[in-house]
Amino acid sequence: MSITLAVILWLLNREDWLKPWRSFGRFGALACFLMTISNIAFVGAIANTTVANVLVILAAMPLFSALLGWVLIREQVQKRTVFAILVAFSGVVVIFVGSLQGGGWLGNGLALFTALIQGVTLVVLRRAETDIMLPALCASGLCSAVICLFFASPQNVTQDDLAILSLMGLLVVPIALALFLSGTRYIPAAEVALFALLETVLGPIWVWLGVGEVPAMATWVGGGIVIIAIVVNSTLALRSK
Repeated sequence: MSITLAVILWLLNREDWLKPWRSFGRFGALACFLMTISNIAFVGAIANTTVANVLVILAAMPLFSALLGWVLIREQVQKRTVFAILVAFSGVVVIFVGSLQGGGWLGNGLALFTALIQGVTLVVLRRAETDIMLPALCASGLCSAVICLFFASPQNVTQDDLAILSLMGLLVVPIALALFLSGTRYIPAAEVALFALLETVLGPIWVWLGVGEVPAMATWVGGGIVIIAIVVNSTLALRSK
């Protein structure tokens, strides 16, 4: 991921390829640190609970970032967003209650931790005076690799797995993230949140079709609550000035 993002940064700044790194600063370093933690926690979540649970909990991240923005930098939060946060959190609680019976509480906890860390990351990025998203993301991939190298067993990776990892790391993840984050320049944040729900809805379907992982009933109920909260909040935001 870091290799591809480094190439993208170079292509965007061919006249002065050090430009994005010179403005990195303390906010860039903090964002890189948070993204590194988030990367590792996300993988831990996926390994310890269902994909559907992880994606549903992460879908509430924009609402968490609004709450954290108010707590950390006193950004104004609309009443509708506060209500949506409470409703979405109730959906997350439903998922956790289901996991206490069927297992996966560790993965759900890591997913919630990932959502909170990503929420803090968004607040840091908003406080930064320059665009540090791609450099921080690039650096975080390298930091994650260095940390996980001490716990990994590369010799156990088969050729088929290596092909999948290469496809994910070199193409899918960096290009998808770069396109998604670039979209925030052209459409309102509320619309971005709506598009982000596609991952929450389609992700479990791909996993269901690919490896036969069927989401639990608590996931469907809790996920429905979270999605409705975000859709209503985002729709109201689009109607407002």
